[in-house]
Amino acid sequence: MKNPLLLKYRSWALVCISLTCIIGVLFLPAIPQLPGYHGLADDRSLLGIPNMLNILTNIPFTLVGIAGIRLLAKEHALNVLVELKACYYWFFTGIAGVGLGSIYYHSDPSNDTLLWDRLPMSIAFMSFFCIILGEYVSIKMAKSLSYPLLLVGAGSVLYWWLGEKQGHGDLRIYGLVQYLPLLLMPVILLIYPAKFSHGNRYWVFYGLYGLAKVFEIADLPIYQLLGFISGHSLKHLAAAAGCAVFLSQLITRKAH
Repeated sequence: MKNPLLLKYRSWALVCISLTCIIGVLFLPAIPQLPGYHGLADDRSLLGIPNMLNILTNIPFTLVGIAGIRLLAKEHALNVLVELKACYYWFFTGIAGVGLGSIYYHSDPSNDTLLWDRLPMSIAFMSFFCIILGEYVSIKMAKSLSYPLLLVGAGSVLYWWLGEKQGHGDLRIYGLVQYLPLLLMPVILLIYPAKFSHGNRYWVFYGLYGLAKVFEIADLPIYQLLGFISGHSLKHLAAAAGCAVFLSQLITRKAH
């Protein structure tokens, strides 16, 4: 797409989708945390530790996060945009934090412990979105938006948590942080050229994350069907597998 008019329309498509979602969400009533959110299907204990399988299935997050950080520290180990190296660090730090924060949450499920699960998750969401923006749309735009988006992500979690403390929690902004990038990323992948090879692995990442959300919704039915593992535990494994696919892409891809 070399035509300036087409380039302009391409950018405006992203702006229009974003504004439509933001305005639409702001017109919704406040969305509090569901009362039964912390009641997961599989609460079995092992060695006196409750929710043991939900805890153990978070370990892959931390392993992938640490591996990503270690490889980023080695020169030429990963093929990344140098200008956005901080975003890759933030992503893998967030993923490592998701594992630790989720372990903490599942050891004693409550809104207070969930805060430490969602904070690193919001960092991972926003940094990954900036990586996609930089690799497909504009490095300059991604760099300028990176820290504002990270602050919005963390702020959305704190806004929800503080609201819950006062009896009127609101997940609308956190929902935007999580789902608006999921809506925009496939559009970006379709209408912008990639700066690296193996771009198809982003679709694998996207598919595994979508599968993780299905597992999360079907937590109890999956546990009733399988008996040995719940949908929530499978959610952890699917999402961590998506992160591992992304890391493998960074190792093997080449710049165009």
